[in-house]
Amino acid sequence: MKKYLNKLTIFILLIILSLIILNYSKNKIEKLETKVEDIKDKSTSEFVEILNPTFKNKGLNTNPYEISAKKGIQINNDLELYEVIGKFTDDDDKLIYISADKGIYSQDNQIIELIGNVLIYDELGSKTTTIKAIMDIENKKINLLDKVVSYSNTSIIKSDSSLVDEKNNTVIYTGNVKVKIENKWRQFI
Repeated sequence: MKKYLNKLTIFILLIILSLIILNYSKNKIEKLETKVEDIKDKSTSEFVEILNPTFKNKGLNTNPYEISAKKGIQINNDLELYEVIGKFTDDDDKLIYISADKGIYSQDNQIIELIGNVLIYDELGSKTTTIKAIMDIENKKINLLDKVVSYSNTSIIKSDSSLVDEKNNTVIYTGNVKVKIENKWRQFI
């Protein structure tokens, strides 16, 4: 009799536990459905999708630049960009090109945040890769934030982050910095 009572108790506990889990799952599904509905409501009223957006500045207060993407989603005054490409002209009229998987462009602040497979390169063959970068167009600064690798004809520099300041003509590498420089003079010895 005691054996059957123990089995019955375990069976009842399993049923109660199952009901609790089902109720918890039902609440999570209802919350998820509510979030999806909220997103649908917002997407029709607050977000505007733009195909192939392009922004150009002819250089009134800054050097000329052009930023474009395959797709953009306008969120208030900012634009979330996908498959970003761009070209900028520096003070010496050299072209600098950018590309990234995603970007957030604030035309008001003249700032573009680049995310994922960020590539910055110039006409001279120098290129820099990183995971995330913030370009302050007006102040002519690029903050490279994660796994920075810079290549030139004679060197490779790896760092955790870097700051390129065109106004002051400086590049600052921070974090774990490794530099490899090829000595071209060795070839003639």
